Amino acid sequence: MNGRVLLSLVGLVVIGIAFFIIFEYPGYADYAFYILILWMITNFVLLYAIRPRPSAASTGGSPEASPFPSQPGTAPLPSSNPTPTSSVGFCIYCATPVAPGTRACPACGHALPQW
Repeated sequence: MNGRVLLSLVGLVVIGIAFFIIFEYPGYADYAFYILILWMITNFVLLYAIRPRPSAASTGGSPEASPFPSQPGTAPLPSSNPTPTSSVGFCIYCATPVAPGTRACPACGHALPQW
């Protein structure tokens, strides 16, 4: 079972136990609250620790390779269908004016909407 799924299930159990304590034993409600806070902090730390990380071998390519097709040095992908282009006259991410039909912003590299 995935570690993140297991942490989520354990979290649901901890929340259930804390609510049970709060409603059935109100004298211990403070302790249940502290358990919830402690679990939240622990859960965030564990989720961060077991997050998926790409290995150096699986990334392939050079570190300077850009994922944006408009950057110089990258070849466009071959396609038998014509690629739709943007009719917007500016980049919606950085507001740089671009010519209609541009696929990606030359300033920030974001792909422009394709309508």
